[in-house]
Amino acid sequence: MNPWTPLAGATLGWAAGSVLTRAVLVRGVNTWTMIPLRMLFALVTLFGVIALTRRFWTTDPRAWKRGIVLGFIAMALPMVLMTLAFEDLPITLGGLLIALVPLATIGAAHFLVEDERFQVKSLPGLLVALAGSALLVGVGGTSLDGVGDLWRGVLLMLAGVAMAGVGGAISRRFALEVSSESLVLPQFSVNTIIVAAVLPLFFEFDVAAVDSVDWWMIAGIGALGTTLAFGSFLIAAGVNPASRLALVGYTIPVLSVVLAVIFLGEHITPAIAGGAALIITGVVLAERSTKHVPEPGVATAR
Repeated sequence: MNPWTPLAGATLGWAAGSVLTRAVLVRGVNTWTMIPLRMLFALVTLFGVIALTRRFWTTDPRAWKRGIVLGFIAMALPMVLMTLAFEDLPITLGGLLIALVPLATIGAAHFLVEDERFQVKSLPGLLVALAGSALLVGVGGTSLDGVGDLWRGVLLMLAGVAMAGVGGAISRRFALEVSSESLVLPQFSVNTIIVAAVLPLFFEFDVAAVDSVDWWMIAGIGALGTTLAFGSFLIAAGVNPASRLALVGYTIPVLSVVLAVIFLGEHITPAIAGGAALIITGVVLAERSTKHVPEPGVATAR
């Protein structure tokens, strides 16, 4: 297999998932309706992949015990928080803030993963990325169309970024204990149970608001933005070095913005471009100064 093929699949899947999520929310489908439907489509797609490839299936009780933790922390919480954030933020703002996830993962790994401590030489990259975030939100956020409650959206997105970082660090820790592929089905299954069976009991689940176009887009979020993205990255982890895997974290925000400009009619301002450049530069500097940075939200060792 060409090692770039699964990397391209992961990048395209996550970027398309972000844009489709924003598109569905703008059309009036709420977070509490979209997420359960998204995960149902994702789980069905995963079972299709398992049937075709014989990969990712497991009955290992160790994997399922860890899947309970991963399904809640590494998938459900970040997914809910980031989706809620996209109710207020366009991709050109919210999607670029997601680029901070690798830094959150570095910080979480310091406390959760043995021998992966934060290093002082990563600090310049962290400061550059924070400066980019300040420019992106403080200046760029006030210049964009389509922004709802700016600070609510930013706080929700940053909370989602933080949880994705914690989830990434825990994923790294668990992947050192059991096969990374054996964690996929438990993680997906537990997350689906949480969001499809529990969330509708407490929040507004309104299937009547979903029209035929919405159904197709939500199916795309599940199949492309969830199953394809996670599955492709796991395959990529087996055929690529860590330095190449890190490219996914840099390219997803850029591709998300490009797709949002093309398909959602969003605009890039100088402040947005400057903030994005600083964030990505800072993340690159920090990651290159850190040993064994785990990929956020993906149950695989790097």
